[in-house]
Parts: sequence; C-alpha cells; structure tokens
Amino acid sequence: MQIAIIGIYLAAMILLGLALQSRIDNISDFLIAGRNLGLLLTTATFAGTQLGAGVILGGAELAAQHGVWAGMWPGIGVGGGLIFAGFMAAKKLRRKGVYVPLDFFGERYGENLWVRLWAWISNIPSLLGILGVQFMATGAVATMFGVSFKTGVWSAGGVVLIYSMLGGMWGAVVTDLVQVSVIVVAIPGLAFFTFQALAANEGVAVTSSIGELLAVPFVSEGMASNAVFNILPFLLMISVSYDAYLRFQSAKSGNTAKWGAVYGGLIVIAISFFAALIGAAGRAVDPATNATAVLPQMIQSILSPMLGGIVLAALLAAAMSTANSLIISIAGSCSRDFYNKILHRDEKLGDLPFAKPLSRVVVAVSALLGIQIALHFEGLLRTMIVFATPLHGEYAGSLARRSPVAASHRESRVQCYDHGRGCGHDCIRGLGSRTFRGSFQCRPSVVDCLVDVDSRIRARDFCDPDKRRNLMTNPPRSARNQASF
Repeated sequence: MQIAIIGIYLAAMILLGLALQSRIDNISDFLIAGRNLGLLLTTATFAGTQLGAGVILGGAELAAQHGVWAGMWPGIGVGGGLIFAGFMAAKKLRRKGVYVPLDFFGERYGENLWVRLWAWISNIPSLLGILGVQFMATGAVATMFGVSFKTGVWSAGGVVLIYSMLGGMWGAVVTDLVQVSVIVVAIPGLAFFTFQALAANEGVAVTSSIGELLAVPFVSEGMASNAVFNILPFLLMISVSYDAYLRFQSAKSGNTAKWGAVYGGLIVIAISFFAALIGAAGRAVDPATNATAVLPQMIQSILSPMLGGIVLAALLAAAMSTANSLIISIAGSCSRDFYNKILHRDEKLGDLPFAKPLSRVVVAVSALLGIQIALHFEGLLRTMIVFATPLHGEYAGSLARRSPVAASHRESRVQCYDHGRGCGHDCIRGLGSRTFRGSFQCRPSVVDCLVDVDSRIRARDFCDPDKRRNLMTNPPRSARNQASF
C-alpha cells in the first residue's frame, strides 16, 4: 500500500512536469516563470523551498533530544528568514527586475568580472553539496517503507530531474504547491495521532500532554550557542540566497513577493511546530527509541498503511521541493552568472539562443551529480557545503556590513559529519541551507567531529554533557576568539 501511494505521488509529479512544458517559451519562463506568479503559487514555492528534510526530520530529532522548542529552531530560522526577507527586501529586490543576487549587487556597486566568476565557482559546489544531502534524505525515507536507499535516491532524484528539466521554474512552483499541500495535511495529522497515542499511554487528555511538553524552556541549559547559530544567520542569509532571489523575481509584483515570503515563512514555522511535537511526543510514547528514529517509528507504529504512505509522501515532498529549488538555482547561476555575464557580457540573457537549452542541460547534470553525491561521496559533503557559508556571508554583509551575526557566521565553519553510514547522521549539517542535524549532540558512533577550527575536539567529548559544557565554556586555545560553538 505505501509503495503504491509513493508511486502514484511520483508519477503525478512527472505528469505535472509534462503538462507545464508548454509554458516554457524562453529563458525568463524557465528561470523565473515569466514573472507571472500570483500570491498562492508564490507562497507555496517559498514554503516548499524552505520545508526541507532538516525542518521536519531534523526538527523532530532535535525535539526528541531537547524538547519542542529546540525542534522548532530550524523552522524558526528559515521561516523567520522568509518573513524578514518579505518585510525588508522582497519589494525592493523585485523592482530591480533582474535574475540572480549578483545582478542586484552589480547594479549597486558596479559589475566586476572576477566577482561574478568567484560567485559562480563558489556557489555551484555549495548548492550541489546541499542537493546531495536532500537526495540522501529521500533515500532514508525510502528505507522507511521497505525500499533500498539506492532505489529511493534514484527514484526521487530522477523524478525531480524530469519535472525540473521540462517545466523549469513553472515545474518547480506547481509541484511545490502540491508538495506543500501534502505536507500541510500529513504532518499536523501525524502530530495529532502521536498525541492520541501519548494520551492513551498516560491516561490523560491530549491537551494535558501538549501543555506538559510545551512547558520546557525555549533554550535548554548549555544549548544557547547552538540555538543562536541555527536561528539568527538564516534571518540574514535568505534575503539574498539564490533560491529566494529567483522567487522574488518570479512573483508578478513587489507586493506579491513580499506577502508570499511572509505567508510562506509562517507556514514553515507552523509545520516546524508540528514536526517538533511529533519528535517530543513520540519520544515520550517510546523513550527507548533513538531520537533519529522517533518520527519513522511513529509512522510505522500508530498509522494505518494508507495514512503512513501519505506521511511518507510528505517527507519525500519536503526533500524534493528543496531539491528542485536548488537545481533551478544552479541553472540560474550557470546561465546568468557564467554564460551571460562572463562569456557574453554585452548581451541580454533573453537574446542568447542557447540560454534555455543550456539551463535544461545544467538541470539534468546537476540532478545526476546530486544523486551520485548522495550515493557515493558522503565524505566530500563538508568540503562542498562549507562554500555556502562564505558566499552567503558576503551577500548578507553587503546588506548588513556591521552585523556581528553575519560576521560570526562567515567565520564559524562548523562542519560535523558522520563516518558511520547508518549509525546515526546527527553530524551532517548543510550550512546556509535547509539541511539540519543536531551537530553538537554526536553519539559515540560518530567517529570524528570538527568544531570550528580545532580538530582535536572529538565527538566523544560532546557526547558527555559535562565535557561538552566544559568545552563550550573553556575551548582549546586554537579555538578561542572564533565564532562560538
């Protein structure tokens, strides 16, 4: 039953891509939907872009470890970033009528070939690395309904490739609407059934169970730095991220861009709340369950096969909606930053005959590379993803040069990773993206954890609360004066 539901869902995504192919007449249609998105589609695509695996899966895991409010940190970060971008930047950026973030800075500070080249070189590895993480998430979801990790990655990645290559931004936006609709129904529904199970276990009313879980502190002891790092940087970075910028330009007006971002951010925060409730309540239902496995365990243990299939489709939707956003962003960077502004600087992008075919080829190649990264190159993720931090830091710094948050985020470089492959992925973090794992809660199975600049800090030190608190209070000499961890 669950496999059939997932198959129907994936087939529907392909059919949408085929149907939307007729809307793509030029490069503007492909990259920014012809600047014709209304409020509903704009809201859906902003929400879908940020509702990645980190907000739902990572949020549930954090909540199982540290309570409901900690589970909302990823959603508050990216959702709040959308709201901030909507009120502070969307209308102004949309009025420029351009394509990518470097267009705005080029107009404001003057075009520079080497800046464009560096932006392109640093942006592509970043986006590919984060794309690989999203495809890893689809593989992990596939294992929940009895399909191999490899098959899950290829299936979801292939579907994203097809509808993104055929429909471009239109394909991404319309599928985002479907995917967000599934998420909005499925995740609150799973939260409701999880609380029913908790209330039945404890013999109390559902409202009493909710009140008890909400009584925990917003930031638990020793987690303040982690909370700050996972919320504040995104408030600055999303305004000038490639995925958000392309969606500002896709909206039909500045007001549509503004309110689409605001409403999208509110949806993200709301869904992160329900995901966190699932994590916290699920851990209370079965305290022996590993934090990473709480959400999958709730799907399999308390839902019927049909309802479980719908929730699993929602988890796939979360990863796939973010993946298609990343792929279109890569296509925008290659066609605008490289093909147009580096190779054909005196031409308009719309006048270049190979702009649209090139973008489609880039979409296909990016998807295939993301699939291969997910399957074979986990060890390279930290090298690729770290590019996101200086790149986004530079952009944010242009808007808020004096911001200590932006500065600390550029300097931080927290890169935790799990060599274990299957023994818990707590230590994968996509900096500057939707991908989140509780970096500082590394279990003993994690072989190594690089924190800031000091590779001598081992994961086992962070697995012991007392040692972790001591390290955070008195970091090694070489880690001092860096951004706090």
